[in-house]
Amino acid sequence: MSENNTPDQPDGTEALQSLQDFVLGARWFAGKGRDGQLAGLEQPDWIVEPGGQAPAVRAEYVTVVYPDDSHEYYQLLVSYRPEPVGEFLIGPALDPDLGYAHDAPRDVEAMRAVLQSVLAGSQVPHAWAESLPDGAKLRGDLTPRVFGGEQSNTNVLLGDVALMKIFRKLEVGPNLDIQMHDALGRARVSSAARLYGWVSGLLTPFSDEDWVDGAEPPEAQRVDLMMISELLRDARDGWELACGLAQSGEGFAGHAAALGSALAEVHLALADTFGASTLTGTDVAATMRARLETASAQAPDLRDRRQALSSVFDGLEADALRAQRVHGDFHLGQTLLTPDGWKIIDFEGEPMKSFAERQLPDSPLRDVAGLLRSFGYVTSVFDDPTGEQARAWLAEAREAFLDAYSRDAGPIDPAALAAYEADKAIYEVVYETRNRPDWVTIPLSALEAIALSADTTSDATSDAAAPAADQEN
Repeated sequence: MSENNTPDQPDGTEALQSLQDFVLGARWFAGKGRDGQLAGLEQPDWIVEPGGQAPAVRAEYVTVVYPDDSHEYYQLLVSYRPEPVGEFLIGPALDPDLGYAHDAPRDVEAMRAVLQSVLAGSQVPHAWAESLPDGAKLRGDLTPRVFGGEQSNTNVLLGDVALMKIFRKLEVGPNLDIQMHDALGRARVSSAARLYGWVSGLLTPFSDEDWVDGAEPPEAQRVDLMMISELLRDARDGWELACGLAQSGEGFAGHAAALGSALAEVHLALADTFGASTLTGTDVAATMRARLETASAQAPDLRDRRQALSSVFDGLEADALRAQRVHGDFHLGQTLLTPDGWKIIDFEGEPMKSFAERQLPDSPLRDVAGLLRSFGYVTSVFDDPTGEQARAWLAEAREAFLDAYSRDAGPIDPAALAAYEADKAIYEVVYETRNRPDWVTIPLSALEAIALSADTTSDATSDAAAPAADQEN
């Protein structure tokens, strides 16, 4: 049965303080700078029972509340040992009989026991997306090892066979990364890692009010805790590869074309699985203009450009836009080059958006623009990011990517794409202004080029229309 403890209980003060310090200081904690406080702890059933040879392990859920009365749920995968082990110690256990709490993903012995329990299916709710392929050889004696590349979640390598992603920030309902990988796997998409399975739990929603005597507590809701997927061996990070080639004077066109085909394959499969709809271009343009106004208040460099950029969004107003499930946070860092070709990873969407927002249909141009803007950032490795060599590298990569994508997924409206690129670059200007002022010239240069192109197109359209008007007269 679940146990619930709150930090205002008189017992376990040191344990709860250690727990809060660990959560608020973790690299995966998303609420830094918001004055969050631990307000609840739920300790469900064990994944690995106490009393065995391996450390006991369970997934525990903490609630962090903020001064604006919002709250977030986080998962701690906790292993318990009779003595503290310094490198992954959290602090004393709430139950003194359990000894000391530790961060289980860094506890090799504990994670091997977790894997064995998950494979047995005896202690935790779980599901396998498909029967495991013969070549996977997913077994309980694989050596687990934390992989340091992830920040918002925790990745654990399982030998050289699989990757276990432990979700840290929890959301009630199906996890989008699992849902999308499952759909792509069933569609036999080659451009995404194969999903082997996932583990779910039940979380009792947080309430800051005591339950009335005799009243039932809130009904527990499903949360997805972790997923196990194919390990993409010998993979090269797309961002690092592109930057390395650019630094050495080599082009990226061949890789860009392959990425265009990979993204098209993913988009077509998502549309087939989840369906497609339409967005009103006028509404999308209005939303982007509102974001421009907000961004202009935060980034002074945008203020003198508002009128020109607002006109870029005119390109959305003529027609309805096709909408569907998309990646939502697509850039070179979300791609891996493997011996089997390019793979697209991390389908959780834009991390700053809510789950409800991230699962809404959007234009595939959101992802197309995201990768084009990522190409733009690669030019930062050139001695002159706006020089002829950088411009030629960028133009070649863009053309190859767009040609391949449109060949496989269908034609692209240049005016609509320019609007989505501008929307992304406006966000980048705000981010760079706040975090990396020396980089703000990269998105600003892109915005100037987009605005100039839109203005040229508008002038050409007006010039072409004038003779027709004269003929009518």
